[in-house]
Amino acid sequence: MKQLFYLCLAGLLILAAGCKKDEIDNILNYDGDNVTGPELSAGYHELGARFTPDMTGPFAGRQLISVQYFMGLKPQAAEIRIYGENAPNFPGTLLYSADITDEIRTLRWSEHTLSTPVDIAEEDLWITIGVTHAGLQQSLGCDAGQNYTGEGDWLFQPTVGQWETFANRTGDRINWNIRGVVSEE
Repeated sequence: MKQLFYLCLAGLLILAAGCKKDEIDNILNYDGDNVTGPELSAGYHELGARFTPDMTGPFAGRQLISVQYFMGLKPQAAEIRIYGENAPNFPGTLLYSADITDEIRTLRWSEHTLSTPVDIAEEDLWITIGVTHAGLQQSLGCDAGQNYTGEGDWLFQPTVGQWETFANRTGDRINWNIRGVVSEE
C-alpha cells in the first residue's frame, strides 16, 4: 500500500512538472515577480526588453500573439510597440503598435492580444511599452533585479535621444515586467 502511495505521488509530481513546463515554453520574458516601478519624469518614455536569438531561436516559426505587462499607476497614454532586429543597442523596423491606454488594469497584470500576430525568427525581437506621464510618476512595473544586462531593461527618452539600459542610466538593476506570449507549436 505504501508503494502505491509513493507511485501515485511520483505520477502527480511528473504531471505537475509537465504542466509548468508547457506554460513556460510559451513565454518570452526576463522578469521575475513585480516588485515596484521606477519614478519617471513628465513626458514620453519607451521601456522595453530585447529578446536575443538565444531567446527567440526556440520559438522560430511561431508567432507572438499577445503581450503581458504589469502597470502601477495609469499613465496619460500608453502603447505597445514591437520591433525587429537592428543593432544591439536599438530596435529595428516597427512590426506592430497599438494604443493600450484604455486596456490598462492598474496595480495588476494586463494582457494585450495582438490584432496581427508577429512572426518570430531567430533574431532580435524588441517588445516595448511607451508611456506618457503628466508629471513624475511610476507606471510600468519591474522586478527586483538581477537583470539581464542589455536585454530586459531598455529605456528610450526623447530628451536623451538614444536607447540605453536602465542600469547604465541609473545604476539600478531591474527587468521590466513585459512578457511575450507565443503561439503553440
